[in-house]
Amino acid sequence: MALKALAVFGVLLASQCTAQDSTQPPVLPQALSSLVTSYKPLIASLASTALPATVGNCSAVDNPPKPCTNIGNLFANSTSLYNIEARWISGLNSLSVDTLQLTADANGSITLDAAVTFKSLPLSLKVEACLPKVGCTKVADDTATCCGSNKTISVTITATCSETFPYLQNLTISKAKILPSLGIVLNLMGTPTNVFDATNTIESALKTQGTSLLASQGSSLVNDQLKNLYGSRIFCTEDAQKKWLAANPPASTEPAATAVPKATTPASSGSIVSLPAFALLLVIAAMPLI
Repeated sequence: MALKALAVFGVLLASQCTAQDSTQPPVLPQALSSLVTSYKPLIASLASTALPATVGNCSAVDNPPKPCTNIGNLFANSTSLYNIEARWISGLNSLSVDTLQLTADANGSITLDAAVTFKSLPLSLKVEACLPKVGCTKVADDTATCCGSNKTISVTITATCSETFPYLQNLTISKAKILPSLGIVLNLMGTPTNVFDATNTIESALKTQGTSLLASQGSSLVNDQLKNLYGSRIFCTEDAQKKWLAANPPASTEPAATAVPKATTPASSGSIVSLPAFALLLVIAAMPLI
C-alpha cells in the first residue's frame, strides 16, 4: 500500500509539470544516486504522509488507529510457559528519515542503504503465562508492553542493473537491523522480566516479506517509473555509455555527460521540473518501510 500511495502521489505531481529532456541515455546507477541526493529532504518530509498509521489485524477488538493496512495478526509465539499474540503495530507514520544513500559497484549493481527512526511503535499484544497441568492466565493485553519509543530500523536493498527492460532486477532486502531491541517485558512477581525478544522475528520478516513484496509489486512500479523517465535505453556502466556514444555521437558539440534530472524549485509556468523522477524516488524511499 505504501508503494502504491507514493507512486500515485508522485505521478499526480508529475502531471502538473513538464519532464526535463535528456540529451542522451543515462548511466542508471549514477542518475539514481544523483536523484536520491537531490530529493532526499523532500522524500523525508513526504514519506510519512504516504504510510499508514498501523499495520496488522485492522479488525482487532482493541480498535487499531486509522489508517490501517490489514495483513492479519503480526505473529504468535507459544511455549510451555507463555503464549504471545501480536495483533498490530502503530506509529509507522511517525518516522523521520535518517539515512538514504544509493551506491553502485563497477558492474552497475546497486545498493540502497536506508535508516528511519520512529517516535513511537506501540504494539497491540496479548500475553498469557502458563503452568504445566494448570493452564494459562492472561498477564498483558495492551499496547504498553512493547515496543517503546525512538526505534531505528536500518535496511539494505540490493539490485542488479540491466540494459534491457526491466532495468532493475533481483531487488532484495539483504540486511535489516532494529535498534534498540524489541523486548517484551512483563512484571512477574514484582520483577520486570524480558519474556520474549521480538527483534530477530521482525528483522527476519522485514527481509523475507519485504523482498517478496518488492518482487510482486515494487519491482514493476520502480521499473515503470524508470521507463517513463529515461525511455527505452539506459546504461549500467560508464564504459557501456562511452561505447554507445562513440558509435552514436551527439548532434551538438557539447561535451558528453550523463543526463541526470535535477531538483528545481517550481516558479512560473515556464519552470521545468523533472517529476517522473520524483515519483520514482518516492517509490524507492517507501521500499524499506513496508
